Amino acid sequence: MAVRVGIIGLGIGLRHLEEYRRLQGAQVVAVADFDLEKARQVAARYGLRAYGDGVAMMDEEKLDAVSICTPPASHRLLTEAAAARGLHVLCEKPMAPTLADCDAMIAACQRAGVTLLLGFKKRSAPPFRFLKEQEKEWGPPLVLDVRYQLGPVLKGWFWDEADGGGPFVENTAHAFDMLRFLCGEPARVYAEGTSFFSPVAGAASEAACTIRFRNGAIASLAAGMAGIWGYDESERWVVSYGALNAELFGPFDVPRQLRLMRRDGQTIEERWWAEASGWPEQMAHFLACVRGQEQPRATGEDGRAALALSLAVKESIRSGKVVELA
Repeated sequence: MAVRVGIIGLGIGLRHLEEYRRLQGAQVVAVADFDLEKARQVAARYGLRAYGDGVAMMDEEKLDAVSICTPPASHRLLTEAAAARGLHVLCEKPMAPTLADCDAMIAACQRAGVTLLLGFKKRSAPPFRFLKEQEKEWGPPLVLDVRYQLGPVLKGWFWDEADGGGPFVENTAHAFDMLRFLCGEPARVYAEGTSFFSPVAGAASEAACTIRFRNGAIASLAAGMAGIWGYDESERWVVSYGALNAELFGPFDVPRQLRLMRRDGQTIEERWWAEASGWPEQMAHFLACVRGQEQPRATGEDGRAALALSLAVKESIRSGKVVELA
C-alpha cells in the first residue's frame, strides 16, 4: 500500500511535494500552510485537500506520515502532535530553536514508536556518501576547509532568535551536520563574526569558524550570508586525508564535482554527479523508514547535535572565546 503523506508548510514543502510525486509508493493526500489561500492554490493544482492548520489536517485526514516544513518555532508543536497521532515525521532542518525543544521532539517520537527523520539531505547526497564510504580505504578526514555561504535572506522569521535563529542556525545546520557525519563529535569551537550583510542591527551575518573534533580532526568553516545566489562555486569542501585530498565543489547546497589528488599533486580521479542534491534519495529513504525497512540516517539526536554546534558558534561570536562542547 502507498504511504499516505500530509505536507505542512509550502515553502520548501513544495519540493517535498514534487519529490513524493516522483516516487512509487507515496501518496500526498493533503497540504497545510499558515497562509490558507496558498494551501488552496497548491491543493487545486495537484488535486489535494487544503488546510490552514497542520494539526487540523492530521485530525481530519487518514495519514501515515507528515513532512514538517514550517519555520522552526512550530516544529516542536507539530512533531508532538504527529507523534501523538501515530504519524511518522520528516522534519526539516533546523530541528528547533532550542535544545529543550529538540529533547521534547525526540521523547515524543520515542514514546509513540514513530520515525523521526531530520531533513539533512546531504547525508543522502551521492558525493558525500561517496566520501564517507571511502574512509574504509583512506582513513578518517584530518583537516577540512569548507566554504558554505548563502546569498541574502530577508525573511523576518529567518532572523528571529526564537525561530530561525539567523544563518548559523537556519542554513549552516547542513554544514554542521555534514561535518559531524564526516568527523564525529566536535570538542570545541572558536568563531569570529561580523554583521556586514545583516538586515537586523547587530545580528551576525557571516563568520569564520574553527572546529576541533574529539578524534583530533580540525575544520575551518566560512559560513553565513557573504555569498551571492547563483555563484557557480559558492560551496566548496576540501577534505584532507592521510595520502590524498578530496575537493568537492559546485553551486550552493548542490556541490557535484569531485577532484581527488595525491600529496605529490597528481590528480587521481575526477567525478561529476548530475543529481547531487540528495533529495530523491532522502525522500525514498523516509518511505523505507516508515515501512520499517531502514533506520533514519539523520536522527533527532543528530538534529539536536547540529543545533548545539550552531548555538556554540553564535556564543563564540558573542563572547570572543572558545566554546567547549559537552
